[in-house]
Amino acid sequence: MKVIIKLFGILIILAGILLLVKSQIILAWIENNMLSSCLYVTAILGRLALGILFLLLAKESIYPTAIKVFGYLFVLAAIALFFMGHENFQDFISFLIPHVNPYAPLVGVLAIVFGAFFIYAFSKRKKFE
Repeated sequence: MKVIIKLFGILIILAGILLLVKSQIILAWIENNMLSSCLYVTAILGRLALGILFLLLAKESIYPTAIKVFGYLFVLAAIALFFMGHENFQDFISFLIPHVNPYAPLVGVLAIVFGAFFIYAFSKRKKFE
């Protein structure tokens, strides 16, 4: 199970690098697919699955409290997106894309940091005292 979180960390790092190098690829893909209900459902189910996984595996990480906080944030985000509805999700993404575009390199750096943190947090065995 920890492998899934490490893979998630690697994907976040790769997305961060892509945002640094060629942000339009990701932003255009999101814009082109925001009308699809698949993006909306994936956003909800992905966050929910990761949130539950983080909550279940928090004890096995080096930073269990931080991982639990991220887990709760993922679950809350999934719930918020669910109650937001597909139409409001589309409006939110439409509003967000132009505002995020100028800051894509900064978002890329933050994504790389978060991805690396997730990998590191589950790379070492927690020492029992």
